[in-house]
Amino acid sequence: MLDAPQPFEKRVIPMDSIGDSDRSRLPALDSDLLLAFITVADSGGFTTAARYLHKTQSTISLRVSTLEDRLGTRLLNRTSRHLSLTPDGQTFLVYARRLLQLQREALGALSVSSEPITLRFGLPEDHADTWLPALLERFSAAHPEVRVHIHCRMSTELLDRLDDGSLDLVLAVRHAADSGGEVVGKEAVVWAAHRDFQLDPQRPLPLALFPEQCIYRRRALQALTERGLAWQVDSTSQSPSGLRVIVDQARALTLCDLRSLPEHWRVLGEAEGLPPLPAAELEIHRSPSLTHPAFEAFVQRLQEVIADAVPASS
Repeated sequence: MLDAPQPFEKRVIPMDSIGDSDRSRLPALDSDLLLAFITVADSGGFTTAARYLHKTQSTISLRVSTLEDRLGTRLLNRTSRHLSLTPDGQTFLVYARRLLQLQREALGALSVSSEPITLRFGLPEDHADTWLPALLERFSAAHPEVRVHIHCRMSTELLDRLDDGSLDLVLAVRHAADSGGEVVGKEAVVWAAHRDFQLDPQRPLPLALFPEQCIYRRRALQALTERGLAWQVDSTSQSPSGLRVIVDQARALTLCDLRSLPEHWRVLGEAEGLPPLPAAELEIHRSPSLTHPAFEAFVQRLQEVIADAVPASS
């Protein structure tokens, strides 16, 4: 529990009254202090900010308090249950973002080599096949100094890793209306099977699906149940390639993005008595600490690659 701090006495020093000998008295706005404040403001709390920045909560709290001391004003209102920006905090947040980005742009403009820049990017495996080649080609040509670490998992797992600070950026399938992601496109989801697969109306539908946390799976099973169709999950695989092997045996049907439908598969639908499925919404989720200019360029390239094939207005 955070104790409410004592009020600050503001100190306002007119810039035109500062002589050369007094300029050292200007507040030192270190980048780690700025980043701590920005991340707390964006994530809504010290605990979440600490996870994003891989620091302890006490370290983040100390950095924000140090920044407030140096500025001579309170940036955050803290209570045991609520944290919010003060009016000064709202004003300073705009400048803090600009200061931090300007620092990084300045370092990037220097010819002197600095530490390697790493972007930890997560996306589902089936989307990686579609988006990664063009994305990496466009981005790497303009930003060879950035190393992109790719993590392929299911959307829910990727979002958990983003939340615990293990990833910087995630492309995921939207799982909830209040997910907090930026929708960048929609994809048609269909029932699919090998072209030799034959439905047996006397038996439950044999399904090959992703694990239970998959939003596609939950929606599909709900649609089957609402229509009164009997079904059974015969096979489960977290890997799209694993599902393809199973479906290629022509003994089960699955769910598939229409864009990635293999040539030797076919779409099943109302003609076979199967219910339609809602489209999948693609979202970009980013860490509040994702402030490097090169990272913003990566997000822009990602949006462009997706828009080329899946416009957000579709």
